[in-house]
Amino acid sequence: MGHPREVYVCPPEHVALEYSINPWMDTSAPFSRELALSQWQTLIESYQDVMGSEQVKICTPREGLTEVCFFGDSVFLCEDKALFGEFRHPERAPERAYVQEFLEGEGFASRNVPPGVFFEGAGETVMWRDKILFGFGKRSDEVVRHFLRQTFGKDTIDLELETDDFYHLDTAFLPLGDDLIAYYPGAFGPIDNATIESFDCEKIVVSEEDAKAFACNAILWDKVLFGSRGVALWDDLRRRGFEVREFEISEFLKLGGGIKCLTLQHYGV
Repeated sequence: MGHPREVYVCPPEHVALEYSINPWMDTSAPFSRELALSQWQTLIESYQDVMGSEQVKICTPREGLTEVCFFGDSVFLCEDKALFGEFRHPERAPERAYVQEFLEGEGFASRNVPPGVFFEGAGETVMWRDKILFGFGKRSDEVVRHFLRQTFGKDTIDLELETDDFYHLDTAFLPLGDDLIAYYPGAFGPIDNATIESFDCEKIVVSEEDAKAFACNAILWDKVLFGSRGVALWDDLRRRGFEVREFEISEFLKLGGGIKCLTLQHYGV
């Protein structure tokens, strides 16, 4: 499985629930920036404990970019290269230039998808067995698979998302090792479910309840899994030898984002 070298994060200092671009976002719901900051800080301290502080890179947030805490939604990183995309919704479009400026300053060789092509970065891309699993259909355009292959020199496995609640691949698919994956079938149609079932590995079917608690939107570092609190799947993973750390992320769920959304992984060999 592709392993992250380091992670990039951005504090939610300017996070707000001001618009609705997915089914999770209800602008009439109570929302606390203070609580979001506290929840984020607890997660980052755990990252630093497990990964080491030098592997957790923190970007300064910018006022007006209310969702830039979901730092990877405009870019995918692998082996010192970056492919930047464009957001489907104009509310988030300004984030990409800011994230790109920061990561180019970190030394990444960058490339952009062509104008008019939508690609929502790490939300749609997960590494598994040295392949890039790529989600499209709701936010990203299918043609992006060609740019992923050209940029990173890796094969892609392309999976179409078919439900509005699960609009990014990382809301419905979680690699747990070369021989183990977890996924929520309700996010995919019959053809792509058959594709996933054809994978030569053990598969855990995630329940709808766990999927809506963003169980698949988790981060794995070695055998430590960082996941949202109250997910039934975690008991199964603990029996399999994983250390599972659970976090309260209520404010981010109101925005339609989870722990992986908050964490941009830089994959390496």
